[in-house]
Amino acid sequence: MAPYFFRSSLYYGIRYGETYAVSPNLEGVAVWLPSDRFPVTFWRAVRSIPISVILGFGREGGWRMKYSGDYLDAMHKHLAPFKHWFLQVIGVDPQFQGQGYGGKLLRPMLARIDDEGLPCYLETLDERNVHLYEHFGFKVVDKATIPKTSLNSWAMLREVR
Repeated sequence: MAPYFFRSSLYYGIRYGETYAVSPNLEGVAVWLPSDRFPVTFWRAVRSIPISVILGFGREGGWRMKYSGDYLDAMHKHLAPFKHWFLQVIGVDPQFQGQGYGGKLLRPMLARIDDEGLPCYLETLDERNVHLYEHFGFKVVDKATIPKTSLNSWAMLREVR
C-alpha cells in the first residue's frame, strides 16, 4: 500500500505543489504543498493522480488508511490554520539513507520558505525522524496515538525565520 500512497502524493505534488529530487538518479524525493492546496480534495486527486494509482491504492486496502488520514488532516487544520508550507512526503532510497540525502532534500525548500517568511508543518509516524526534523528547526507541537490504531503521530512546526 505504501507505494501507492507515495505515488499518489508524488503526482499530486507535481501538479499542486513543489516536488524535489536530490539528483536525476532519484536517491530521494520530497513533496511540499502550499497550505491552500491542502487537504487533497477528490477533484484535485482525480485531476492529478492516474486512475491506475487510485485503483491500486483501493485494491491494496487504501480505504483502511482513510480513517488515519482524516484524523491527521483534522489535526493539521487545527494545528496550522494559517498560511504555511506542508512537507507531505519525504523519502530516501534505503541504500542512500544516513548519507545526508534527507538534508539535501530539505535545505533548498526551507531556504525558500524562509525567504517567503512562512512557517512549515509536517507529520511523522516514525519517532526516529523527530530528531532529524528538530535538527532543521522543527518543533513537536503535538504527539498522539491515532484513535482506533496503534500508530503514533508527531506533528511538527517550523516557525517563521
